[in-house]
Amino acid sequence: MNLFRNNLILLFTALALSGCYKNEPIPTANFTYSGNNDFKIPCTVKFTNRSTNAFSYDWYFGNDSTSSDTNPSYTYVVPGKYLVELRAYTESRNEWASRRQEIVIKDTLK
Repeated sequence: MNLFRNNLILLFTALALSGCYKNEPIPTANFTYSGNNDFKIPCTVKFTNRSTNAFSYDWYFGNDSTSSDTNPSYTYVVPGKYLVELRAYTESRNEWASRRQEIVIKDTLK
C-alpha cells in the first residue's frame, strides 16, 4: 500500500509540474537609439526596441535609472559614457536575453 501511495504522489507531482512550464521561444534582445543635439547635454535619447519573441522588457540607462516601457526615451543631463542594457523576457520570464551598448553624451561646452 505504501508503494502505491508513493507512486501516486510521484505521478501527481509530475503532472502538476509539467503544466507549470511553458514551452516558449527564446527571445532575442536588440535595440537602436537616436538623440537630439548630437548627443550633447541635455540630450533626450529615444530607444527603439528591435527584440523578438519577447513579452516584457527592462531597460537600464547606465546611471541607476530604469524603465519597463517597450520603446522608452530618456534624458541625460550629465556628460559621460553610459552602458545601456535591454533585457527582453518571455511571458513566463523563464527565458530572457540581453543586449548592452555604450553611448557617449558630450558636454555642450566642448
